[in-house]
Amino acid sequence: MSWILLALMTVAAVASIRALPGMALYGLGAVMLYLLPALLFFLPAALVTTELGTTWSGGVYGWCRQAFGEPFGIFASWFGWIQVCTLLPIILAFAADSLAFVINPALAGNGVYTGVVIIGLYWLVTLVALRGVKQLARLSSLFMLAGTLFPALVLVVLGAIWLAQGHPSQAPLTWSALLPDIFGSGSQTLSGHAKTHPGVWHLFTGAIAGIVLILNNFLAYSGIEMNALYASNLPNPQRDMPRAIGLAIGLILLIFIPPTLAIAVVVPADATSLTAGVMQAYSQFFHAFGWDAAIDVMALLLVFGALGGVLIWSAGPAEEMLFVGKAGLLPRWWQVTNPAGMPRHVLLAQAGMVTALASLYFFIPDVSAAFWMLSTLSAQIYLVLYVMMFVAAIRLRRLQPDLPRGYRAPCLHALSVIGMLSSLAAFAIGFVPPRAESMPLSGLAYFGLLAGGLVLAALPPFLFYRWRRPEWEEITPAEAEAYSAPLTRPTTPHPSTS
Repeated sequence: MSWILLALMTVAAVASIRALPGMALYGLGAVMLYLLPALLFFLPAALVTTELGTTWSGGVYGWCRQAFGEPFGIFASWFGWIQVCTLLPIILAFAADSLAFVINPALAGNGVYTGVVIIGLYWLVTLVALRGVKQLARLSSLFMLAGTLFPALVLVVLGAIWLAQGHPSQAPLTWSALLPDIFGSGSQTLSGHAKTHPGVWHLFTGAIAGIVLILNNFLAYSGIEMNALYASNLPNPQRDMPRAIGLAIGLILLIFIPPTLAIAVVVPADATSLTAGVMQAYSQFFHAFGWDAAIDVMALLLVFGALGGVLIWSAGPAEEMLFVGKAGLLPRWWQVTNPAGMPRHVLLAQAGMVTALASLYFFIPDVSAAFWMLSTLSAQIYLVLYVMMFVAAIRLRRLQPDLPRGYRAPCLHALSVIGMLSSLAAFAIGFVPPRAESMPLSGLAYFGLLAGGLVLAALPPFLFYRWRRPEWEEITPAEAEAYSAPLTRPTTPHPSTS
């Protein structure tokens, strides 16, 4: 594998255009809001997970099992699966609002419509997933290319044409606008959020608002751990991996920043929708240029792109859960497969979870409020995993110092501490509720919902481990150990430091 191919795979795993509307509200200030998380979160995560992925097999499960023992391995695997269950309705909400522009634009933002479409699309995805990994790989690659990279490029081209023809920009295009006014009370950016989604985005004024806005963008860069395992396939990981990460960061920023600015120049901040903002931009551009027929085409491409993302995220964690079950850590029910070898019951449980979470849209009038709550819960769960990964990297460097690394991250302790502190800060800020007139929860209830969701998500793996039975095992302990074993062995013994 070449480092360029690995960089492109990383871009496919991380980059998405569904989160662009939220950043478009800040105009040129979005540039800083993308750069800071890239440096404080994505870069440390990329380098640290690369060392882990080129040294130990088993992904997050294997890394945490090696560092902390089997209970934490199953916890990491379970939390990763639960996070996917909370992420999928978010992706499909974007697809639902994009599809609304084909059916009836007035449906965008309708809770009942959004919930029904999420449930219908995900059960369709589940049927495809049950047919096997080859079908998933073929469809997801095609959908991601057609529904992510191409629409992002079209947005940039349309934005450039818009400005070249002398149309006014809805966002200031001055040097001073590069520094968003997020630390001053009553900033234009925050009031724009309040006008756009009074039930969700009227967050805070002053310094706290600035911290929230920056940290909430960190999760746009999540997913790097999915491709860290492939770094060992590079001819020279120590030389090639920094190149791959550098190219990936550059390409991801190109996918994030120019399309975000294209949305900002055409859609006013006080009219931008979190879930339909991309389609709002296409509609404005195509109406102005007299290309109305292209609106439906772009809407369908965005739906395909979202489905590609869902296909990618659906199978991987479910397959890992199947292995954890066969290792004797989950009841037999979780280990049932279909003739294609897919984890049938895990995928069905996943679909049931998505259905339950999508039902939130039936009961919360403000679709953006439901979107925000699901996004926050998903982010909280993922941040717990990242903290575990950073701590695991430090611990494994101490426990197994002589184990040859396919890639040895420079300044690993410093990188891990930076990434861990960034993750912990984002985790803590996530409990602070938006100031929301239409949010159906008080601040205390909002905190309780998130805390309760995290506790409910965390309990099952420890209970399963406590109550595990010998009859749950379908593979030998040696096979289970091999799944998370080091990829290489120490060449020289290391004297004990204890």
